Amino acid sequence: MPMRPVILPIISLAVLLLAWELYVWIFAVPSYLLPAPSAIWASGTQIIGAVPIHTWATLFTVLAGFAVSVAVAIPLGVIISVNRLASEAIYPLLVFANAIPVIAVAPIIVVMLGTGIEARLVINFLVCFFPIMVATAAGILDTPKDYLDLGKSTGAGFMTGLLTIRMPHATPFIFSGLKIGITLSVIGAVVGEFITSNRGLGYLIVSSTTNFDLAQAMFSVVVLAFMSVILFQIVQFAQKLWFPWSIKANGMG
Repeated sequence: MPMRPVILPIISLAVLLLAWELYVWIFAVPSYLLPAPSAIWASGTQIIGAVPIHTWATLFTVLAGFAVSVAVAIPLGVIISVNRLASEAIYPLLVFANAIPVIAVAPIIVVMLGTGIEARLVINFLVCFFPIMVATAAGILDTPKDYLDLGKSTGAGFMTGLLTIRMPHATPFIFSGLKIGITLSVIGAVVGEFITSNRGLGYLIVSSTTNFDLAQAMFSVVVLAFMSVILFQIVQFAQKLWFPWSIKANGMG
């Protein structure tokens, strides 16, 4: 059945929500501990007017941080994959920086850069930069030697080989990194809003939990989940639209 992959998850979700609703009702669980799905929906309708403002604030941080990450990560991934000296000098430092929990350095970044958008962008960048860079470098290094030898035999120089052989071969890898990066960018934006923000879904979650309004906080989490899924699908659609051959090359249909 062509609709089976769509229908089955919907049925599973409906069963889960029904079981959740019944559990809260049967055991009379207080809403400040575990709100029922109906309570989450009701809370969401109460703040529906403010949700677009907070959603846009988070989305702007997500897209801006992701754009900066892509602009830096892909060129740097290319450099460390084609230049051994750069790889030996830079890559260990990047691995070390990636090993540091962003949530631990976020308050330090806020002290250094202030409470504006700059701090949130840096936090976002630190979260989603590394997988894009690694995926790019892995794709470049995975280029078969036979392809490169064939390019040299036709007189292709370094830049020509990079643009016409290495980068096309690395495209499936790059998009794998972009898909991971865009979802991590949502996480980075929320972490930044937890630390410093007066608007955004992360701020809404913090303010809701402070007031023990768990239903409102969980509604914000649901909006974040939808945002993450939609952005992931947009990146996937861009790959299908502009580089359809890269999906088949990556074994993805």
